[in-house]
This record gives sequence, C-alpha cells and structure tokens, in this order.
Amino acid sequence: MAFEERRQAIRKLQDIRGSKVLVHFLSDRRIAGNAPIFGMRTQLGGEAYRLIYEHIRTIGKPDKLDLFLHTSGGHLDSVWPLVSLCRSASKTFSVLVPMHALSGGTLLCLGADNILMCEAAVLSPIDPSTANPFNPKEGDRPVEISVEDVMSYFDLARGEKEGDTAVVGLKSENHILDVFKTLTTQVHPLALGNVKRVHSHIREIARRLLELHVRGEGAEERIKRVVSTLTEELYSHAHQIGRVEATQILGDDLVVLPSEKEEAAMWELYRHYEDFFELADTFNVKEWMREDEEKELAATGGVIESEGMSHLFKGTTKVRRMSEIPKGVQLQITPGQKLPLFPGFASKINLEPIGQGWYPNKDGV
Repeated sequence: MAFEERRQAIRKLQDIRGSKVLVHFLSDRRIAGNAPIFGMRTQLGGEAYRLIYEHIRTIGKPDKLDLFLHTSGGHLDSVWPLVSLCRSASKTFSVLVPMHALSGGTLLCLGADNILMCEAAVLSPIDPSTANPFNPKEGDRPVEISVEDVMSYFDLARGEKEGDTAVVGLKSENHILDVFKTLTTQVHPLALGNVKRVHSHIREIARRLLELHVRGEGAEERIKRVVSTLTEELYSHAHQIGRVEATQILGDDLVVLPSEKEEAAMWELYRHYEDFFELADTFNVKEWMREDEEKELAATGGVIESEGMSHLFKGTTKVRRMSEIPKGVQLQITPGQKLPLFPGFASKINLEPIGQGWYPNKDGV
C-alpha cells in the first residue's frame, strides 16, 4: 500500500475531525517462535522524538492535533517528552486509538485532552517490567521482572487483612526482612532496587500526565484512583481494557466515542496500515527461507506519517540455515569458515542483526 493512498486517508480523517493528524504506527505483527527479526516489531522509543518534531514543524501549530496511535508499548522515558511536544504544538491534543494502545501507549493516552477509541480499540494496565544487567539471566540475556509481581510478593507475605488482623500469610511486619532476604537469594539486590525505582517512576509519570489536563474539584482524588487502577488493581498486564471499561476508569470527559464518520475514517486508515505491515499474517522465518541457505531479510516495523511526509522504521537481518551438530560429534572447521549444511543433520536458523533505524520514505512505499 503506497504512501499516497495512506496520505489520502489521513486527509480524509483530518477533514472530518477538523484537525491535523500525525500517525505513529508501530507494528506488533506475530512472529512464529518469537524469532528476533530486526525491525519487524517496533516499540515506543526516544529515537522517534526528533522525527515527530520534524513532522510537527511541517504541520504547524493547529488548534487540534490528533496522534493516530498503534503500539504494544515501549520505553517509559519516551512518553513524557512526546506528550509535552504534542501539547505544546496545539491547543487541543487528542490520541486516536483504532486498535492497540497498550502499556506505554496507554500511558501516552493519559497525557491527551481526550482519547477517541474505535469499537475494537483496547488499552491496558501500565504496570511495567524492567530488565537491567543485575536481573536473573537466560543465557546471556537478562530476564524481565514484573514490577507488580515483586510488590505482590510482599503483599502476599504481609497477608490479607480483616481490620488489623492478618488472616493469611505472615502475621507480623517483622517477618518482612526475612522475606526480603529470601527474595535476594534469587534476585540481585540492585535489581530489586531498580524495581522499586520503576515502581515509583511509573506512578509519578502517570500522575504528572493526568495533571496536565484533569483539574477542578476532586481532581487529586480522581488522579490517584486512575493511577492505582492502571498500575495495581487489574492484576494482569495482559488485561485488555475496551472503551466501555476505559470510560469507567478514566471518565467520559477523557474517553470519547467517535462519531460514525470518525469511526469509519479511523478504521479505514488503520486497515491501510494493517495491510502494509501484514498484521493479519504470522511471519514464519523457516517458511520464508524455503531451501535457501542464506538470505538477508529487510523488514519494516513502524511509520511516522503526516500528510506532508513519511518516515519508516527498517531493520535488516542476515538469516542462515545451519547444521545442528549432535552432542559428542566433533568437526574440524577452518577458522573463519562458515559451518556448512551437512546431509542427514538437523538444521537450525541463525539470525544475525545487521542494522535498524528510522529512515525517510524516499520511495513513497
């Protein structure tokens, strides 16, 4: 689907909304086996900030700026600068959600004056996971720790309470030190310190985002309730919040149901991107390789677009089929020589990242 067709859909939505539309669409295409294909799945990150600024400079400073958003989440630290930029560029800042604005995407929505959700749109809790060098590892990679899982561990230790009496779990706060010592035998203390920092950080960001536009009588209590609900009361990070529940949590002044024309135009634009990223199809690298031994896979996993320009997030991965050498079998290979495919041996796919990043869409694809 060429950019020119998407541009026409952007203009159509702008005409209906009386706004300027900026698209930040990040692919969440399914990949068989979660193979690490560079650039095929993309998340919110600080790298996009400069490009979004460039688009906003081209758009100008409209009365209404709509961010058409699709994302499965991303880096928390990228949200506040992006919201600040969008709000400073317009009198009214809205986020348009056709399908997914999950995790960091939901956090971003909290900074908008209103959120337009299509009938299929979903938000999610904003309780984050964190990975740093001190986390437990699988192979060479740190395992992500759910911040709320750690907090729930201590809640379990303290026990559920009826009045002032603990009815399950530990009976005294004095035992919490022993509980902490037990946890540190499995998780490095500095990793737990990072969990505590992120636990506080996500609440602080969410509160500050809501304070940008939630005002008036009862605002403080309302903000506390929203932050508590989205960070700790929904229990599963995978919980999907449809627009009815979103309205109950955030309020009908923040969550706005689009008109029939707005919904149709939002969904039409979404379908263009769904086709462009092939979101309905699961990518299987083995099927893509067929009988080839080595290929380069160029993938596109994100766009930043407005009616005047387009940028694409691209990644390149070198894919090789290699023989899987059984245990106990020794082979002599010349240093620097690639391991060939040996007849009769099982094969495996080796993925070598070459590069990824944001690029101007010079070919108008």
